[in-house]
Amino acid sequence: MVSETLLAVPYCGLTAADRWMGSWNLDPGVISLIGVVMVLTVRRPAGALRWRWAAVALMALLWVSPFCAASASLLSVRVAHHMVAMLLLAPALALGWPKVHIGDMTGWAIVAAISLSAWFVPAAYSFAWEWAAGYWVLQLAMVGAAWQFWSNWFHPAAEGRPLVMAGTPALLAMVMGFVGALLTFAPRPLYAEHIFTTVQFDVSALWDQQLAGLLMWTIGMVPMAVLAFVRLGKMAGATGERAAC
Repeated sequence: MVSETLLAVPYCGLTAADRWMGSWNLDPGVISLIGVVMVLTVRRPAGALRWRWAAVALMALLWVSPFCAASASLLSVRVAHHMVAMLLLAPALALGWPKVHIGDMTGWAIVAAISLSAWFVPAAYSFAWEWAAGYWVLQLAMVGAAWQFWSNWFHPAAEGRPLVMAGTPALLAMVMGFVGALLTFAPRPLYAEHIFTTVQFDVSALWDQQLAGLLMWTIGMVPMAVLAFVRLGKMAGATGERAAC
């Protein structure tokens, strides 16, 4: 099983420090999808255009640019890739297409947390590494859940649920903190796939894994925790005003 994993080539392919800038992903399916989103963008009202173009640019960054190949080669870049998808692309989709709004914020926050966590289960990671379909199942589940979480978050009705608006980002922050701790403090590399890929960047698999955990904390957990604290502060302020009246 390990030997098959090491021989497999992940989606976007592998790259090295001296050639990663030329490692573009020219998958016709992805390029066609981005083209469809571009067509939908130019045919919609001007008010949301900036967010739709931001979503197009972020999709190209994530799945066409060398960022994609680098995320397959280094676990730390994979974490950065996930954070861009969940914390930048998903909100851009939510603001660009506000009518695509289904479900409940709490439910989608839970699904997003589970989808993100699933990526770091070694067996699931191997599944996504060995099969392009597996990669897209995990990727679309994570992005789709994050999209709907943010769509509910930005919906005007959400202001009437201040506790949920504070609790859901706190939930995501806790999950990111837990996953980050596992990656940072694990005494050995957890993913056989990166035992040899990190050598191409002159770093060890353990060092790359520890950096991945630190990135999960700094660019993932911290923003979500700050968002939760801001909402809690607003909730406390509103409660104080009502008490004073």
